[in-house]
Amino acid sequence: MNRPILQFAMLVACLAAAAQLRAGDDLELNSRHVHHYVRPSLPETAKRMNLKGTVKLEVAISAAGKVTSIKPVGGHPLLINSAMYAVKAWEFDAAPQETTTIISVSFE
Repeated sequence: MNRPILQFAMLVACLAAAAQLRAGDDLELNSRHVHHYVRPSLPETAKRMNLKGTVKLEVAISAAGKVTSIKPVGGHPLLINSAMYAVKAWEFDAAPQETTTIISVSFE
């Protein structure tokens, strides 16, 4: 694959993930509405390095809507902790049972 096409594909993927997270109060994951959203902050080291990217997390959400566990699935190691810290503070609507989903957190 030539470089311009690859760069365009990466840009589209990042914009799609960013659009999902910018929705804030309207964010839904696996039919679980996020009613308390915390935006992840870009770590200082990543800012100095001009580092951007997407972190994928496997998140378990209790029936009450609290995040019970987070497992990083992909992304730059400098961004993972910040993404995990923000998502841990998210709160979802209650559901009949615990659910597990993959969440993409974009850093621009």
